[in-house]
Amino acid sequence: MGSMWDIGRKQLEDSFSSKKFLLILGLFLVLSMGSVYMGVEEYNQQMENFEGGSNYGPAPEKPSLIDVFGPLVGLNLPLAAAILALLLSYDSISREREDETIELLLSYPIYRDEIINGKFVAGLFTVATALLIAFTASSGLAIYLTGVLPTAEQIFRLVFLWQGSVIYMGFFFGLGTLLSVILNSSWRALITGLVVLLLFLATPFLSGIMADTIYPIETDNPGVSTGVSRSVSAGGAVAVQEVGIPNREENKRQEIYDKRENFVNQVSKFSATTSFQNFASTMLGTDYEGETGLKPTVWENLSSALGYLIFLLSETLLMFTGSYTLFMRQDL
Repeated sequence: MGSMWDIGRKQLEDSFSSKKFLLILGLFLVLSMGSVYMGVEEYNQQMENFEGGSNYGPAPEKPSLIDVFGPLVGLNLPLAAAILALLLSYDSISREREDETIELLLSYPIYRDEIINGKFVAGLFTVATALLIAFTASSGLAIYLTGVLPTAEQIFRLVFLWQGSVIYMGFFFGLGTLLSVILNSSWRALITGLVVLLLFLATPFLSGIMADTIYPIETDNPGVSTGVSRSVSAGGAVAVQEVGIPNREENKRQEIYDKRENFVNQVSKFSATTSFQNFASTMLGTDYEGETGLKPTVWENLSSALGYLIFLLSETLLMFTGSYTLFMRQDL
């Protein structure tokens, strides 16, 4: 156990002192704060609409400080966080083989599991720290620009969002470690990881194309069939008029649309990025529908988002288990 923590500490020292980590962290901060700045601009516009009222239709809803983080979790955070985790893990094992230091490391009284465990724990701590810095800086920028302090509920939402983001980054860190164990080249591991990320990002689009192919809609048959109605006027003339006779075609179309939506939802579950986006949007509580029109509480949103969080955690454990098992069986 002591050797594992020694390896983890050495990994942390190398990560925090490397120019690569500092550069990646800087870009991550710029992207996060830029996204929050865009959210603040939208927040100010919504606040102006709220204060000005509306002459037509219902009055606009008062914006919340948590709305500022909408652009961040939409695409920027899932993309940037995954790339950061991959860049920190793609050479965790393959670099040791390329530099021929793995044999030297194993010559010490260190077990293999201590090596892989130490690297993984250190990696999780690194990404969690980087994410905490980004969240803190972004939150400070949002408070400074809006002049609004977050409520206790909003703080809880951001804390749970940070925890889910750490698990999401842990998945891609585990993926990078797994590819680093399987592939001898660090660059191949990185490119493969980026390809997987792109596939995850494109999963909703690709699954939609697959759904259209599997469940096509016949366009030749009209949704309403026509019939003939005859009426006799007072003078004895017969008036002929076409009337619409409902048929089952519209119901069939709706069934196909429902099957398509269900297919897309089931396929998208295999995408860690889509699961995280669903978790983040649910946890923020910015998009909700209900008969009462009342915004769900943080605990209600957490209960709804718990399934996505559990799925992300299971995928992360799967990546770690795969890299652990393969590394323990490799002939080094």
